[in-house]
Amino acid sequence: MWNKVSKTSILVILTVFFFLGTAMAWNEPVLNLNLGNTNVLDAMVPPPGVYLETYTAQYHSDEFKDANGQKLPFHNEMSLEVIVPQFVWVPKKKITNNLRLGVMALVPIANVNMDSDLGLTANNDNLGDLCIGPFIYGIKPITLGNGVQLHWVFEFDTYFPTGSYDKHKTINPSSNLWSFDPWISFTLIMPHGFSFSTRQQFTYNTTNNDYLWKDGRTYDLQPGMCYNFNYSIMKTVDFISPRLRLGIVGYYEKQLTEDQLDDSDMNNSKEQVFAIGPAIHYITKGGVVISLKNYFESKAENRPEGVKFVGRIVFRF
Repeated sequence: MWNKVSKTSILVILTVFFFLGTAMAWNEPVLNLNLGNTNVLDAMVPPPGVYLETYTAQYHSDEFKDANGQKLPFHNEMSLEVIVPQFVWVPKKKITNNLRLGVMALVPIANVNMDSDLGLTANNDNLGDLCIGPFIYGIKPITLGNGVQLHWVFEFDTYFPTGSYDKHKTINPSSNLWSFDPWISFTLIMPHGFSFSTRQQFTYNTTNNDYLWKDGRTYDLQPGMCYNFNYSIMKTVDFISPRLRLGIVGYYEKQLTEDQLDDSDMNNSKEQVFAIGPAIHYITKGGVVISLKNYFESKAENRPEGVKFVGRIVFRF
Protein backbone atom coordinates (compact mmCIF):
# COMPACT_ATOMS: atom_id res chain seq x y z
CA MET A 1 0.00 0.00 0.00
CA TRP A 2 1.43 3.35 -0.98
CA ASN A 3 0.21 5.37 1.98
CA LYS A 4 1.90 8.62 1.03
CA VAL A 5 2.83 10.28 -2.17
CA SER A 6 5.04 13.31 -2.28
CA LYS A 7 6.51 16.31 -0.73
CA THR A 8 7.61 17.86 -3.98
CA SER A 9 8.81 21.30 -3.61
CA ILE A 10 9.48 23.12 -6.62
CA LEU A 11 9.43 26.10 -4.83
CA VAL A 12 10.74 27.59 -6.55
CA ILE A 13 11.33 28.32 -4.00
CA LEU A 14 13.60 30.04 -4.28
CA THR A 15 14.17 30.02 -1.66
CA VAL A 16 16.30 32.33 -1.06
CA PHE A 17 15.41 31.21 -3.31
CA PHE A 18 15.43 31.43 -1.29
CA PHE A 19 12.49 30.18 -1.90
CA LEU A 20 10.64 28.55 -2.39
CA GLY A 21 9.06 25.90 -1.73
CA THR A 22 5.90 24.94 -3.15
CA ALA A 23 4.02 22.33 -1.34
CA MET A 24 2.44 19.57 -3.33
CA ALA A 25 1.15 16.29 -2.08
CA TRP A 26 -1.29 13.66 -3.01
CA ASN A 27 -3.63 12.42 -0.39
CA GLU A 28 -1.75 14.25 2.28
CA PRO A 29 0.04 17.55 2.82
CA VAL A 30 3.58 17.94 1.73
CA LEU A 31 6.60 19.60 3.14
CA ASN A 32 7.44 23.09 1.98
CA LEU A 33 10.91 22.31 0.69
CA ASN A 34 13.44 24.25 -1.33
CA LEU A 35 14.77 21.50 -3.55
CA GLY A 36 17.30 23.04 -5.92
CA ASN A 37 15.65 26.39 -6.22
CA THR A 38 18.67 28.21 -4.83
CA ASN A 39 22.26 27.04 -4.70
CA VAL A 40 24.59 29.00 -7.03
CA LEU A 41 26.44 31.68 -4.96
CA ASP A 42 23.61 31.16 -2.48
CA ALA A 43 25.24 32.87 0.54
CA MET A 44 26.32 36.01 -1.33
CA VAL A 45 23.71 38.57 -0.27
CA PRO A 46 23.43 41.59 -2.63
CA PRO A 47 24.00 45.20 -1.55
CA PRO A 48 21.28 47.04 0.44
CA GLY A 49 18.08 47.60 -1.51
CA VAL A 50 14.75 46.04 -2.48
CA TYR A 51 14.85 43.13 -4.93
CA LEU A 52 12.33 41.14 -6.91
CA GLU A 53 13.43 37.57 -7.48
CA THR A 54 11.19 35.62 -9.83
CA TYR A 55 11.48 31.86 -10.02
CA THR A 56 9.86 29.60 -12.54
CA ALA A 57 9.96 25.83 -12.20
CA GLN A 58 8.70 22.94 -14.28
CA TYR A 59 8.57 19.38 -13.00
CA HIS A 60 7.54 16.20 -14.81
CA SER A 61 7.39 12.63 -13.58
CA ASP A 62 5.89 9.39 -14.86
CA GLU A 63 7.54 7.23 -12.20
CA PHE A 64 5.95 7.24 -8.76
CA LYS A 65 8.10 5.31 -6.27
CA ASP A 66 7.04 3.34 -3.19
CA ALA A 67 8.84 3.02 0.16
CA ASN A 68 11.36 0.60 -1.38
CA GLY A 69 12.11 2.80 -4.37
CA GLN A 70 10.11 0.57 -6.73
CA LYS A 71 7.89 2.02 -9.43
CA LEU A 72 4.17 1.89 -8.70
CA PRO A 73 2.06 -0.13 -11.15
CA PHE A 74 -0.16 1.31 -13.87
CA HIS A 75 0.18 4.71 -15.49
CA ASN A 76 0.80 7.72 -13.23
CA GLU A 77 2.03 10.99 -14.68
CA MET A 78 2.30 14.48 -13.21
CA SER A 79 3.36 17.81 -14.68
CA LEU A 80 3.80 20.85 -12.46
CA GLU A 81 4.48 24.48 -13.35
CA VAL A 82 5.24 27.06 -10.67
CA ILE A 83 5.94 30.79 -10.71
CA VAL A 84 7.25 32.32 -7.48
CA PRO A 85 7.57 36.07 -7.06
CA GLN A 86 9.81 36.83 -4.08
CA PHE A 87 10.59 40.19 -2.54
CA VAL A 88 13.83 40.66 -0.62
CA TRP A 89 14.68 43.71 1.50
CA VAL A 90 18.29 44.30 2.50
CA PRO A 91 18.38 47.46 4.70
CA LYS A 92 21.36 49.78 4.92
CA LYS A 93 21.48 49.77 8.72
CA LYS A 94 23.87 47.32 10.37
CA ILE A 95 23.25 45.62 13.71
CA THR A 96 27.03 45.33 14.28
CA ASN A 97 30.06 46.28 12.24
CA ASN A 98 29.84 43.03 10.24
CA LEU A 99 26.23 41.85 10.64
CA ARG A 100 23.09 42.94 8.85
CA LEU A 101 19.46 41.80 9.02
CA GLY A 102 17.01 41.46 6.13
CA VAL A 103 13.68 39.88 5.28
CA MET A 104 12.06 38.12 2.34
CA ALA A 105 8.49 37.14 1.40
CA LEU A 106 7.11 34.97 -1.38
CA VAL A 107 3.91 33.32 -2.60
CA PRO A 108 4.06 30.45 -5.15
CA ILE A 109 1.50 30.19 -7.94
CA ALA A 110 1.16 26.63 -9.23
CA ASN A 111 -0.56 24.67 -11.98
CA VAL A 112 -0.79 20.87 -11.82
CA ASN A 113 -1.76 18.35 -14.49
CA MET A 114 -2.39 14.82 -13.27
CA ASP A 115 -3.04 11.65 -15.28
CA SER A 116 -3.30 8.68 -12.92
CA ASP A 117 -4.74 5.18 -13.09
CA LEU A 118 -4.70 5.24 -9.29
CA GLY A 119 -7.29 8.01 -9.23
CA LEU A 120 -5.02 10.81 -8.04
CA THR A 121 -6.62 14.22 -8.62
CA ALA A 122 -5.34 17.81 -8.50
CA ASN A 123 -6.67 21.01 -7.01
CA ASN A 124 -6.02 23.66 -9.67
CA ASP A 125 -6.83 26.69 -7.56
CA ASN A 126 -3.35 28.04 -8.08
CA LEU A 127 -2.37 30.01 -4.97
CA GLY A 128 0.19 28.41 -2.64
CA ASP A 129 1.24 29.21 0.92
CA LEU A 130 2.74 32.55 1.94
CA CYS A 131 6.34 32.32 3.21
CA ILE A 132 8.11 35.02 5.24
CA GLY A 133 11.72 34.72 6.37
CA PRO A 134 13.99 37.11 8.31
CA PHE A 135 17.71 36.53 7.73
CA ILE A 136 21.09 37.59 9.09
CA TYR A 137 24.41 37.51 7.26
CA GLY A 138 28.04 38.47 7.45
CA ILE A 139 28.72 41.65 5.47
CA LYS A 140 32.40 40.87 4.97
CA PRO A 141 33.51 37.36 3.99
CA ILE A 142 35.71 35.27 6.25
CA THR A 143 39.21 34.88 4.79
CA LEU A 144 40.40 31.28 5.05
CA GLY A 145 43.77 31.69 3.36
CA ASN A 146 45.16 30.71 -0.04
CA GLY A 147 42.73 33.05 -1.74
CA VAL A 148 39.61 31.33 -0.31
CA GLN A 149 36.74 33.42 1.11
CA LEU A 150 33.68 32.14 3.01
CA HIS A 151 30.27 33.86 2.83
CA TRP A 152 27.37 32.82 5.06
CA VAL A 153 23.68 33.62 5.66
CA PHE A 154 21.15 32.23 8.16
CA GLU A 155 17.39 32.46 7.62
CA PHE A 156 14.28 31.27 9.45
CA ASP A 157 11.32 30.75 7.11
CA THR A 158 7.71 30.33 8.18
CA TYR A 159 5.06 28.99 5.79
CA PHE A 160 1.53 30.18 6.58
CA PRO A 161 -1.46 27.99 5.51
CA THR A 162 -2.93 30.71 3.27
CA GLY A 163 -3.12 28.80 -0.01
CA SER A 164 -5.82 26.71 -1.62
CA TYR A 165 -6.59 23.35 -0.01
CA ASP A 166 -9.35 20.88 -0.83
CA LYS A 167 -9.35 17.68 1.23
CA HIS A 168 -11.18 15.87 -1.57
CA LYS A 169 -8.22 16.44 -3.91
CA THR A 170 -5.04 14.41 -3.64
CA ILE A 171 -2.69 17.17 -4.86
CA ASN A 172 -2.99 20.66 -3.40
CA PRO A 173 -0.98 23.89 -3.73
CA SER A 174 -1.26 24.34 0.05
CA SER A 175 -0.17 22.00 2.83
CA ASN A 176 -2.95 23.31 5.13
CA LEU A 177 -0.48 23.53 8.01
CA TRP A 178 2.34 25.69 9.35
CA SER A 179 5.93 24.85 8.42
CA PHE A 180 9.07 26.17 10.11
CA ASP A 181 12.27 26.00 8.06
CA PRO A 182 15.55 27.20 9.55
CA TRP A 183 18.47 27.02 7.14
CA ILE A 184 22.06 28.15 6.78
CA SER A 185 23.95 28.64 3.54
CA PHE A 186 27.68 28.81 2.84
CA THR A 187 29.53 29.91 -0.30
CA LEU A 188 33.24 29.40 -0.85
CA ILE A 189 34.88 31.69 -3.40
CA MET A 190 38.12 30.05 -4.55
CA PRO A 191 41.00 30.91 -6.88
CA HIS A 192 40.73 30.51 -10.65
CA GLY A 193 37.01 31.33 -10.69
CA PHE A 194 35.79 28.26 -8.76
CA SER A 195 32.97 28.44 -6.21
CA PHE A 196 31.15 25.95 -4.00
CA SER A 197 27.81 26.60 -2.28
CA THR A 198 25.56 24.54 -0.04
CA ARG A 199 22.31 25.22 1.82
CA GLN A 200 21.51 23.03 4.84
CA GLN A 201 17.82 23.06 5.83
CA PHE A 202 15.54 21.42 8.41
CA THR A 203 11.74 21.46 8.21
CA TYR A 204 9.23 21.00 11.02
CA ASN A 205 5.51 20.82 10.24
CA THR A 206 2.46 21.30 12.42
CA THR A 207 -0.73 19.28 11.91
CA ASN A 208 -3.23 19.31 9.08
CA ASN A 209 -6.54 18.90 10.90
CA ASP A 210 -8.53 18.33 7.72
CA TYR A 211 -6.89 15.29 6.13
CA LEU A 212 -9.23 12.91 4.29
CA TRP A 213 -8.07 9.30 4.69
CA LYS A 214 -8.97 6.45 2.36
CA ASP A 215 -11.76 5.28 4.72
CA GLY A 216 -13.65 8.50 4.01
CA ARG A 217 -13.05 9.98 7.47
CA THR A 218 -11.14 13.14 8.39
CA TYR A 219 -8.03 12.82 10.56
CA ASP A 220 -5.14 14.87 11.92
CA LEU A 221 -2.02 14.37 9.83
CA GLN A 222 1.45 15.62 10.73
CA PRO A 223 4.20 15.13 8.11
CA GLY A 224 7.54 14.03 9.54
CA MET A 225 10.56 16.23 10.14
CA CYS A 226 12.80 16.56 7.10
CA TYR A 227 16.40 17.45 6.24
CA ASN A 228 17.55 18.57 2.81
CA PHE A 229 20.50 20.31 1.23
CA ASN A 230 21.25 22.03 -2.08
CA TYR A 231 24.71 22.25 -3.60
CA SER A 232 26.58 23.79 -6.51
CA ILE A 233 30.09 23.62 -7.96
CA MET A 234 30.66 26.43 -10.48
CA LYS A 235 33.46 27.86 -12.61
CA THR A 236 33.70 31.23 -14.37
CA VAL A 237 34.04 31.09 -18.15
CA ASP A 238 36.68 33.82 -18.32
CA PHE A 239 37.37 33.60 -22.05
CA ILE A 240 33.73 34.63 -22.61
CA SER A 241 33.05 36.74 -19.48
CA PRO A 242 34.03 36.51 -15.79
CA ARG A 243 30.35 37.18 -15.02
CA LEU A 244 29.36 33.88 -16.66
CA ARG A 245 29.53 30.65 -14.65
CA LEU A 246 28.91 27.04 -15.63
CA GLY A 247 28.79 24.04 -13.34
CA ILE A 248 26.98 21.23 -11.56
CA VAL A 249 24.07 21.66 -9.16
CA GLY A 250 21.85 19.32 -7.17
CA TYR A 251 19.85 18.55 -4.06
CA TYR A 252 19.17 15.78 -1.56
CA GLU A 253 16.17 15.25 0.70
CA LYS A 254 15.77 12.77 3.55
CA GLN A 255 12.74 12.54 5.83
CA LEU A 256 13.89 11.90 9.39
CA THR A 257 10.69 10.86 11.16
CA GLU A 258 7.53 9.04 10.09
CA ASP A 259 4.33 10.89 9.28
CA GLN A 260 1.75 10.68 12.06
CA LEU A 261 -1.99 10.03 11.66
CA ASP A 262 -3.91 10.96 14.81
CA ASP A 263 -0.59 10.84 16.75
CA SER A 264 0.28 7.33 15.50
CA ASP A 265 3.25 6.68 13.21
CA MET A 266 2.46 5.77 9.61
CA ASN A 267 4.96 3.00 8.94
CA ASN A 268 7.16 3.28 5.82
CA SER A 269 6.09 6.88 5.19
CA LYS A 270 9.55 8.45 5.00
CA GLU A 271 10.63 9.87 1.67
CA GLN A 272 13.91 10.71 0.00
CA VAL A 273 15.33 11.86 -3.33
CA PHE A 274 18.66 12.85 -4.88
CA ALA A 275 19.17 15.07 -7.94
CA ILE A 276 22.04 16.38 -10.04
CA GLY A 277 22.30 18.39 -13.23
CA PRO A 278 23.92 21.26 -15.17
CA ALA A 279 23.59 24.99 -14.47
CA ILE A 280 24.39 28.32 -16.11
CA HIS A 281 24.59 31.56 -14.11
CA TYR A 282 25.12 35.10 -15.46
CA ILE A 283 25.25 38.55 -13.86
CA THR A 284 24.82 41.50 -16.23
CA LYS A 285 26.81 44.72 -15.93
CA GLY A 286 23.69 46.28 -14.44
CA GLY A 287 23.51 43.63 -11.71
CA VAL A 288 20.61 41.56 -13.06
CA VAL A 289 21.03 37.88 -12.16
CA ILE A 290 19.91 35.17 -14.60
CA SER A 291 20.28 31.46 -13.88
CA LEU A 292 19.04 28.24 -15.47
CA LYS A 293 19.24 24.78 -13.88
CA ASN A 294 18.09 21.31 -14.93
CA TYR A 295 17.82 18.43 -12.45
CA PHE A 296 17.57 14.67 -12.98
CA GLU A 297 16.25 12.81 -9.94
CA SER A 298 17.16 9.34 -8.67
CA LYS A 299 17.00 7.24 -5.48
CA ALA A 300 13.41 8.39 -4.85
CA GLU A 301 11.28 6.74 -2.16
CA ASN A 302 7.62 7.49 -1.38
CA ARG A 303 7.47 10.26 -3.99
CA PRO A 304 7.73 10.90 -7.73
CA GLU A 305 11.07 10.63 -9.53
CA GLY A 306 11.42 12.94 -12.48
CA VAL A 307 13.06 15.91 -14.17
CA LYS A 308 12.97 19.48 -12.89
CA PHE A 309 13.86 22.79 -14.54
CA VAL A 310 14.36 26.00 -12.56
CA GLY A 311 14.86 29.49 -13.97
CA ARG A 312 15.59 32.54 -11.82
CA ILE A 313 15.92 36.26 -12.56
CA VAL A 314 16.72 38.98 -10.00
CA PHE A 315 16.07 42.72 -10.41
CA ARG A 316 16.84 45.58 -8.05
CA PHE A 317 14.26 48.35 -7.68
